Amino acid sequence: MNAKTSRRLQRLRVLSQFFFTVLFFFLLLKSGGALIEHLPQTGFFFYIDPLFLWVNFLAGPFFHAFLLALVPVLLTLVFGRFFCGWICPLGALNQFFTWLGSRRGRKKIAVERNALRWKYLLLIVLLVASLFASQLLGWLDPFALLTRSGSVALIPGANFLTQHALQSGGQSQGWAGKIVKPLYDLSRRFLLTVRQRTFLQASAIGLLFCGLLLMNLYRRRFFCNSLCPLGAVYGFLARYSLLRLRLNDDCRKCGACSNHCTYYGSPFQDYLKSECVLCLNCLTDCPFAAIDPRFDLPRSGKRPALDLGRRTMLAAAGCGLAVAALPQIGVAKKAKTHPFIRPPGAVAEKDFLKKCVRCGACLQACPTNAIHPAVFQAGLEGIWTPILIPVNGYCEYECVRCTRVCPTHALASLTLEEKKQFKIGTAVINRSTCYTYADGYNCAVCEEHCPVPEKAIRFREVEVYNFRGKLKKVKQIYVVPDLCIGCGICENVCPRTDAPAITVGAEEEQRENAF
Repeated sequence: MNAKTSRRLQRLRVLSQFFFTVLFFFLLLKSGGALIEHLPQTGFFFYIDPLFLWVNFLAGPFFHAFLLALVPVLLTLVFGRFFCGWICPLGALNQFFTWLGSRRGRKKIAVERNALRWKYLLLIVLLVASLFASQLLGWLDPFALLTRSGSVALIPGANFLTQHALQSGGQSQGWAGKIVKPLYDLSRRFLLTVRQRTFLQASAIGLLFCGLLLMNLYRRRFFCNSLCPLGAVYGFLARYSLLRLRLNDDCRKCGACSNHCTYYGSPFQDYLKSECVLCLNCLTDCPFAAIDPRFDLPRSGKRPALDLGRRTMLAAAGCGLAVAALPQIGVAKKAKTHPFIRPPGAVAEKDFLKKCVRCGACLQACPTNAIHPAVFQAGLEGIWTPILIPVNGYCEYECVRCTRVCPTHALASLTLEEKKQFKIGTAVINRSTCYTYADGYNCAVCEEHCPVPEKAIRFREVEVYNFRGKLKKVKQIYVVPDLCIGCGICENVCPRTDAPAITVGAEEEQRENAF
């Protein structure tokens, strides 16, 4: 292929990567800012992910939108592993950081086949574990990883930096302030959040994501080549694809085609169809136009270039069984209580852990910053699943965002009326710290904010000794459990500064019997 056509194809690939990356973050940002009635199709990228198709098939009921994942699967059998090089937004970020770390004149690095095998072994571990209800594919799935990192770390961090930079510039005197102030006002209206979002594990998730990106400075497309389970799926299919890169008679065996190959191979040496993401760097690097894309039937009867080995695959399957079994034999599995609250619409815990892929879409969609990624509150298999932290934010009574954006329906889609009746927990008063009990004077903050029309928090007039030892009539608050839905606004607005005097627990939660 001539150099002019090669450069055009490479530019087309860069434009495709840029478009899908911008589209991904646009949908992610809109899921937290659009009107509930006009939420965009934020689940588009999840619906074209074969791993999410697998999750949906196992957990059920089956949602037909996931059949869209068959489209890139069929196209991969024709064009090879194009999805990773042309569409995947995380792949685009890895490609960009690989480009940042590229240096001309470096010594040729050999293909590390053992490093390339890791993603296939991880895929086997995660798939086997998912058969036994330990749904951990979302830990490494590129769309789940990028959504979670964006919701918890990237977008809140960018919001903080942008807001402080524009605010400082807008307050300055002179021409600079006149230019920056309109930008600040425009950003506050359409981009920045009024209240700075904070999350559990924001630093850990952000540093992990940044670490994966920085690894591309050391090894080209490190995550894509060594860790990505979706890349392993497409890599397996690409072995049987029709498209391949062939050398013509103009090849001088100079090795220039390996200068920027994403897996350190080349069409001239160590060509692996399963690892080629069709970045087309080799076509533009070749000084003799000696590489041609050709369609050809896949060769059969030949040992694959990247052979995992039966014993290694059996060992990976055994690890998957261990990953599935160990969390199920802990003492916490027999406990009748748990210290966390799930968002509204959450299905029964056993089914929830089957369905939830830890993508964090509900975290971005929540307008009050109430939903957070779990640490160990839900056990080892529940890491990064969504839980409510009422101290940080409450569940808005007139909102169903989280139930609309959940791609796997671990949070069942609820109408506004259904959501208002959905009980996620019950408020409990701590009488040793509540002002109306411990100190003997009136406080009505929680009652005033209770959104339930019948008021789940009420008063009763009693005579108590206040903190001065004098008998006084006080309107003590109490909770009506049958009316409380566990939204957590009472805990969020409690005026005590040491610890809330009213807390919400999972007592009488509806989800275990709702579906």
